[in-house]
Amino acid sequence: MRKLLYAVNQDLFHTLFHSTDLERINQFCSPVVFTRVENADKDFLLKHSADVEIIVTSWGTAALDAEIMAHAKQLKLLTHAAGSVKPVLSDAVWNAGVRVTSAAAAIAYGVAEFNLGLILTASKRAFWAANGARKGLWSEPLGDFGGAFEIYQQNIGIIGSGHVGRHLIHLLKNFSCHLFLYDPYCSIEQATKLAVTKVETLEELFSQCMIISLNAPSTEETKGMLRGKHFALLKDGALFINTARNALINEPEFIEELKKERFVACLDVTDPIEPCSLDHPYRHLPNVMLTPHEAGVINQNKLRLGTFVANEIEAFVTGKPLYFEVTQENLMRVG
Repeated sequence: MRKLLYAVNQDLFHTLFHSTDLERINQFCSPVVFTRVENADKDFLLKHSADVEIIVTSWGTAALDAEIMAHAKQLKLLTHAAGSVKPVLSDAVWNAGVRVTSAAAAIAYGVAEFNLGLILTASKRAFWAANGARKGLWSEPLGDFGGAFEIYQQNIGIIGSGHVGRHLIHLLKNFSCHLFLYDPYCSIEQATKLAVTKVETLEELFSQCMIISLNAPSTEETKGMLRGKHFALLKDGALFINTARNALINEPEFIEELKKERFVACLDVTDPIEPCSLDHPYRHLPNVMLTPHEAGVINQNKLRLGTFVANEIEAFVTGKPLYFEVTQENLMRVG
């Protein structure tokens, strides 16, 4: 039996792991801590990591720095039950040859499904129509911000072909629409397999598509890549969705384009802090639908992360390929 440490805060643990997944993990591993973890901080890791081969981390887990790795000499696998694994990593992890996996792909299902819901409802201005009905209006809001439309035979642009982008593409194949993709790291051959049309520039995507869904990771390379000039290319009535990160957008330029009220935007993220201030334009612009970073996991979807972790542990122990391994080389291209 492999020794395993759940370095997951108690307020998260039972929201992430269903009993069936815990039972599956216990077939291969022996947890070294059976009590509830008050705080998976550095002191906790220093105290309990000495003999473990597998560590499970999540939101709020301390980074495995050089001091912790000096104690965790037997560590072979770090499997992250959350989104980006970057907060818990250090050079010491890579130097020790530890294999790393992330359950970010599990979150992608919820994000893609939320995106699809926004595509179907915001294009028809359902949010604005519902607000109008409360004020005594009826169909009048359907003509606001360039007017409502339906996705039949429309061009839909997706930025990023990572886990979210690919799952959204899969969902949209159930509809009669044309899918376009911008992703410099996706080859023409890969795009063909996805049954999407790859475009080489953001300008092409924004000028051709009635809907733009931002699903790229937040990296130094993508920071501020969407500028005012791109949003100026959108057709009247277009829909822009951001369930990725607001850091990918040049916010002042974006807001100036929003103020023209030519298109609508569904935004699930703000930057640099969440929630944004009460006087932030996102809260007051009439063509913006702002939600509280709820696209990915807020309840039942969290259990999918535990399932993904159990899958990785079973694969590791039985000598099979890991499903979603993160390497030092691809770390900078993932969120």
